[in-house]
Amino acid sequence: MSKENIKIVQNILKQENRFDLAIKLENSHYTLTTIEEQDEWEKCIINLFVHPNHYMELSSLGKDKRLISVFQGLFDNTIYIDDIEFKINTNIEIENITDTTYIFIDESGDMNFTQTGSKYYMFNFLVKKRPFKLHEYISNYRYELLEKSLDPHIGRRLNIEYFHAHNDNKHIKNELFNIIATFDIEAVKVYSYILEKEKVQPEKRKQKENFYIDNLIYSIGKLLEKIEVNSNFIIITDNLPVAQNKRKQEKALKVGVTKYMQEHNLNFRYDIFHHCSASSANLQIIDYVGWAVYRKYEHGDDKYYQKIKKYIVAEDTVTKDRGIRYYDK
Repeated sequence: MSKENIKIVQNILKQENRFDLAIKLENSHYTLTTIEEQDEWEKCIINLFVHPNHYMELSSLGKDKRLISVFQGLFDNTIYIDDIEFKINTNIEIENITDTTYIFIDESGDMNFTQTGSKYYMFNFLVKKRPFKLHEYISNYRYELLEKSLDPHIGRRLNIEYFHAHNDNKHIKNELFNIIATFDIEAVKVYSYILEKEKVQPEKRKQKENFYIDNLIYSIGKLLEKIEVNSNFIIITDNLPVAQNKRKQEKALKVGVTKYMQEHNLNFRYDIFHHCSASSANLQIIDYVGWAVYRKYEHGDDKYYQKIKKYIVAEDTVTKDRGIRYYDK
């Protein structure tokens, strides 16, 4: 019953826009300790066992009267909740902490350099280190959506294999962006490398493959400079359908990384992997973040951008100082 009641508490907190606290209670449970007993009632403390990653932050909340009030609603008038004490849930398997930097890459826009194409082309980079927090919550939310297909009152199946901002409906988008907005600002960094396509010189537009490779080389170098990489790192991109394209992308990344490390006299180890988005919550996260950045530039819509802008270390519109537009979009 304890875990079922936690779900009730989480839902109430979400309705009160305390999304950050609701997420940190995922997979928690509680016990009651009686501190005073009378004939008709007991004064109790909630012992709330939470994920070790969130313990220090939650234990510093102080006496949260609103949270106490929510828990009080779970009991009848024979139980009076005086306080909540946060404790570490020792039954949770802890992910190892490592110094390895992870870089996840997403692209937005198209290679159509005409009025019918996108205005912008951009690379967006997500930078994190383990442990990756809240991934279990994202996974659980996907399973909740699948289970809704069993509800006869919904009337349609939600076959969600993974989250993709372009395809997901507005309710799913809102939930995912609310989750992403609760990340620790010190643990998540985003860098956006942005091109105004109408300012790209015609001779460069004709060789789209070289255009892509040259900008990927330059952008990975700019990223490493912005984050001042100081450890071994792993780069993960979305799986490309054609093996030849994977090789070209990987070569471009290696050229950019090698150039940066030579210029800065660095000797870190790194590797590059191409993974399916469905296998990686981080690829899904950077897809969402990149979509929000793209919406801001391409459509002037910053609704979702406002939720993630705190993570952005830089937005480099590398064509901003070019005066000539070679076609009108």
